[in-house]
Amino acid sequence: MYRKAREAEGARRRKLADDLKKRDQSSAPAKKPHTWLSRVIQPALAVLLLGLAAEGQAGLSGPALVGSVTIVQIANSTDATFMFAGQCRGNTANFSTTLSSFDVSGVTAANLEGLSLPGQGPAQCLSGGENLTVVTVVTPQFMNQNGVVNAGHVVILYVVP
Repeated sequence: MYRKAREAEGARRRKLADDLKKRDQSSAPAKKPHTWLSRVIQPALAVLLLGLAAEGQAGLSGPALVGSVTIVQIANSTDATFMFAGQCRGNTANFSTTLSSFDVSGVTAANLEGLSLPGQGPAQCLSGGENLTVVTVVTPQFMNQNGVVNAGHVVILYVVP
């Protein structure tokens, strides 16, 4: 009789301990998925953008340069300065060039696509000095105000010789 009572009491305590353990696990704060997400989602997004950019673009190839572009009209000139800040193959690949006879005032996201950048390929991607073409400009992150174009997300590809 005492043995059965002890076994029943032990079973009840084990069940109570299991219930407390389950409750502690369910109320535990979630682990931060940010690190994992940044390692998985960002490269996947870059590949997706590269695929969208290359779709129907004959003569263009990777690696893709992904980043932001600022174009500023040079005062009292018909030229503009094109500045790219971004990455290629996980490396910083910033560059700047002068666009001759370029009027910033009428530039839209759509007509920025297809812009040729001869000899501007940064060494962080390939050997350096290759010809580039802007292939994708994300419209919601594009703004043209007062002689300055800001494109928050742009994909640039290499022109295949």
